[in-house]
Amino acid sequence: MRRTMMAVLGALALAGCSFGTDVPVAEKAITAFHAQLDAAQFGPIYAGSGSEMKKATSEQRLTAFLGAVHRKLGLFKSGKTIGWNENLNTGGHYVAINYQAVYEHGPAAESFTYRVDDGKATLVGYNVNSDVLIVS
Repeated sequence: MRRTMMAVLGALALAGCSFGTDVPVAEKAITAFHAQLDAAQFGPIYAGSGSEMKKATSEQRLTAFLGAVHRKLGLFKSGKTIGWNENLNTGGHYVAINYQAVYEHGPAAESFTYRVDDGKATLVGYNVNSDVLIVS
């Protein structure tokens, strides 16, 4: 009886979670990120990032990095989500998105991690890989 009760409670708890519903929230934040990157608003990107990002790097280092990305890749042209992962734990609710981007000077593989609270996505991680960053 107790085992059945636990299984029912577990199923009800999982039914309350709708994984994937916050992916569009994170994708909207990616659109805003690219607009800020194109406008060279690197400071505001840092200012709006989460504590996880701020613990990992300083504003000076992130703005220098984003400046190099912007300078070498050029303006953002288009992109699409190629995969995502959602994680809900005691530290919060996180959405990680793998993104295939096309910039003025070539393609890039980007990965974004957002913490989502009450429908608002806060950037906590960003990574970009592109041959353009190395050879130009």
